[in-house]
Amino acid sequence: MTLILSNEEIDQILTMEMALDCVEACQLAVEADEAINSPRVDTLAPTKFGETDGVYGLKSMSGLWPAAGVAALRINSDVLIWPEVAGNIRRDRLASADGRWNGLMLLFSMETGAPIMICPDGYISRMRVGAANGLGARYLAREDSEVMALLGTGWQAGGQLMSHCAVRPIKEVRVFSPNPENREKFCRELANRVDAKLVPVESAEEAVSGADIVAAGTNSMSPVHQAEWLKPGVHLSAVKVQEVDEAFLDSADMAFLFSKNPATTRPQLYKLPSVETPEGTDGWWFKRDEPFWERLGELTQLLTGATQGRQNNEQTTVFVNNVGQGLQFAAVAHKAFQEASARGIGHELPTEWFTQDVHP
Repeated sequence: MTLILSNEEIDQILTMEMALDCVEACQLAVEADEAINSPRVDTLAPTKFGETDGVYGLKSMSGLWPAAGVAALRINSDVLIWPEVAGNIRRDRLASADGRWNGLMLLFSMETGAPIMICPDGYISRMRVGAANGLGARYLAREDSEVMALLGTGWQAGGQLMSHCAVRPIKEVRVFSPNPENREKFCRELANRVDAKLVPVESAEEAVSGADIVAAGTNSMSPVHQAEWLKPGVHLSAVKVQEVDEAFLDSADMAFLFSKNPATTRPQLYKLPSVETPEGTDGWWFKRDEPFWERLGELTQLLTGATQGRQNNEQTTVFVNNVGQGLQFAAVAHKAFQEASARGIGHELPTEWFTQDVHP
């Protein structure tokens, strides 16, 4: 049988602590050559949704983990647009499927090759992204961090909230986004997810003033973090490369990426808006031959102890979650599968619906 899980069912069984353990374990497996990722591929072409000009994107990423006996494929089918909001260009996905979004995660058995679980990708994605940034904070944020600034109130911002509160004794989170209704709603809806007090504030400056951790979880295509926020002892976190600029990273005492090998390809029809930056290929993440790049560390160096994390309470530290991996989906989805199977959650469908009796 093949297990079918909804986002809501995954939310019942998957905790941030589980996701942190899964992402850490799979990254150590990669470092030991015991797990592998395939390149992320974004295949792009022009499209039109109603009267809106956009870009159709078919995104896939996969990975396999022999120790767990599973492989995963994550697929997104999106209509992308780049609107300007509050003076910043943003990359957004339209809810083009009758007001909903399209993302699937397939988990396969490495023993039989058959699909053992199918689910939407949304909840697993939020947890695995949050976990990566949370691991960065575990090694780079001060252990006594109690005040957090959260920039952004979208889906990924929720993962950042839960992960940072899971690794540090956060008592207060100041939440900012340009839309007052969004920040009020975010604080109401996520208040029961963490022990910290969530406080909506009217500006980014108010949020970061006196904060021990400043985390961004936005869809901005322009830098969000500012150099003046690099106060002694503060840890700053980003979910994407566009949220920080080169000068900001260069000014920090310690700066780490998730990985220096993002392995991403983007075949496309015609000339399309850049999915990287409004300026095309001018982003700092393309400048790998410059001395600046050598200053950047990687998360696995922290996990293995090859590089020491924060060494004193005065350092400014930065973690940028610059790439997603299919292996993260394999690891976190496998945990969800185990929990759901043990607790009898989800719906089972005949596996023969997804296999075939012909030799392709």
